Amino acid sequence: MSNNILNTLEVKTFEAEVHRSYQEAGNQLAECTRYRRISGNKDQFPILGVLSAAPRVIGTPVVATNQSANSVEIQTTKFSVAQYTDMFLASEVNFDAKQESAVAVAMAAGRKVDQIVLDALEVPSYTNTVALSIGGANTNLNVAKLAETTKKLDLNGVPMTDRYGIIHVNSHHALTQETTVASSDYNGKRVLEDGRINNYYGYKFKIVGNMADEAGLLVSSNSRHNYFMHKSAVGLVMGMEITVDVQYHQNMGAHLVTCFFSAGSKVIDELGIVEVNTYEA
Repeated sequence: MSNNILNTLEVKTFEAEVHRSYQEAGNQLAECTRYRRISGNKDQFPILGVLSAAPRVIGTPVVATNQSANSVEIQTTKFSVAQYTDMFLASEVNFDAKQESAVAVAMAAGRKVDQIVLDALEVPSYTNTVALSIGGANTNLNVAKLAETTKKLDLNGVPMTDRYGIIHVNSHHALTQETTVASSDYNGKRVLEDGRINNYYGYKFKIVGNMADEAGLLVSSNSRHNYFMHKSAVGLVMGMEITVDVQYHQNMGAHLVTCFFSAGSKVIDELGIVEVNTYEA
């Protein structure tokens, strides 16, 4: 509800329920990460290396192994999104313009937090990848790709619990077309009843669409990047949680609705992530 709404909506009547343009609310990927609320603008995630057992020779000194240790540092970036809501909106429209603006800026902030996680996932060159050819040449997400993904995580000893799949809407749609997924003969979950897969093959799915003003999951030359990961493989820190502030500015004759937050994300252990490439025509 910016000021120029009056140019097109004044002296008109309105439906009691306002319609927001279709958009993703965002802020759904924090659950997939090792999330921390911090003071300041930097945080470190310590990483301890692997130890191995050695044969014990009686009567000789115990051989000690130095465990490797390093850390991943994540720095936050400050963000804001704001919109003026003119005072005339209070009397000339029959909906709460400030409230609608507050919802809009909060949703924009939520999408940005999700994009911060997606951008972090794009940085590494992954050891574990699943090619377009798995399950058939130039195929979208299918059970064969899920099986290959799970094998790669299992080989690295990634825990079976807290596994997530961050997938695009197109990948999700393709997976629902798989007979072994959609048919009750193979799958006890009623996928075709509600048209959505929430949990399958040991993964909790987070489905990402076009993300409105954000980039979303990368697609290049018909190849879409999807990510299957363990929760501890990615860090997300927030120095300031999403906070919405409403203040009246007399010189503008309007309320300024502003959302502030600071966040940063980075991959902690790429062995806990598999990049799955899916084909989109």
